[in-house]
Amino acid sequence: MAIPNIELRHLRYFVAVAELESISRAAKRLHVSQPPLSRQIRDLEAELGVVLFHRDSRRLTLTSPGEVFLSEARAVLQRFDDAVVLTRETAKSGGGSIRIGHSASSSIEALPRILWSFQELRPKAKVELSRLSTAEMVRGLRRGELDVCLTVGGSSTELADFSVETLCTYGSVVALSRHHPLAAMEQISLADIAQQPVISLKRTKYSWYNEYVADLLVAHNRHFQVAEEHDGSEGIIAAVEAGRGVALVWDVMAQTLSERLALRSLTPSPPQAPLVLFYKADHRGALISSFVKAAQVIKLSSSASDHL
Repeated sequence: MAIPNIELRHLRYFVAVAELESISRAAKRLHVSQPPLSRQIRDLEAELGVVLFHRDSRRLTLTSPGEVFLSEARAVLQRFDDAVVLTRETAKSGGGSIRIGHSASSSIEALPRILWSFQELRPKAKVELSRLSTAEMVRGLRRGELDVCLTVGGSSTELADFSVETLCTYGSVVALSRHHPLAAMEQISLADIAQQPVISLKRTKYSWYNEYVADLLVAHNRHFQVAEEHDGSEGIIAAVEAGRGVALVWDVMAQTLSERLALRSLTPSPPQAPLVLFYKADHRGALISSFVKAAQVIKLSSSASDHL
C-alpha cells in the first residue's frame, strides 16, 4: 500500500473544518478562500481512501473514520508544535530536556552515576525522572512520553522494538525478616526458599522478574507459592519485614535494605541479571546520544572490576 502524500497543512485544514463543521467558517479562521480549502479536504480524503465527513446543506459532520483521524491529526500537530518550541528553546539555552524512565533498583547506584556524567556532557540540559515498571517504560517510549529508560532485566519480546545496551549485571540475594528461622544461616539454598511463601512484584508489570524467580524456584518446587504481589519494591520490603514471606532482590539493593531486612546469599548462585538501557533507535537525538554516552561510565567501571 502506497504511503499517502499528506502534509501538515492538510491536517491543519482538516482539524479546522472538523471543529467548525463548516468550510466557510474554517476558511475565515485559516485566512484562505473556500474553493481551495474544499479542494484540499477532497484531496485528503482521496489520499486516505476514506470519507471523513458526512455532507449536507447545513454542516459537515465527521464519519467514524473521520473521528479517529481527528484525534490522531491533533496529536501529530501538537507533537510538531512541541518540537518547534523545544528546538527554539534549545537554540536559545543550549540545553533541552530529556525524559528518563527508571526502575527502583537502577536508581540506587547506576542512575546517579550516569546523571553525574551526563551533567558534565550537557550542563544546561533539564532532566525529568519517572520511576516506572518495565511495562510502563515500554508504553511510555512507544507513545513518545519518554526518551530513554533504565531497568534491570526485560525480556527480548518486551524490548524487541528498541535499541538495547547492557551496562552491567547484578546478582540476587534473598531478603527475609530478621526474625525468620532461615535468617540464622549465612547462606540459604534455593531449595529451602522454594518452600517459603514468596513476595513478588505484579506479573502484569514485571513479567521478566517473575519469570526469573520462577525459573530459579520451580526446579526445587513445581508448586512454589507466590503469596503476594506488589506494585513496587516498597511493598515487597514492607511485606518481608512484617514476616509475610521472603523475596529475591538484586544485590545492589543491599546497601539500602540491610538495616531493615536480613539479606543472605543463595546456593547455587543464581544467574546474573542485566542492567539495560533502552530507547527508540529512530528517535535518538543529541540529548539521547549524550545520555547513552554518559551511561558508558557504568559499563567501563563494570569491565574494570571484572579484571581486578
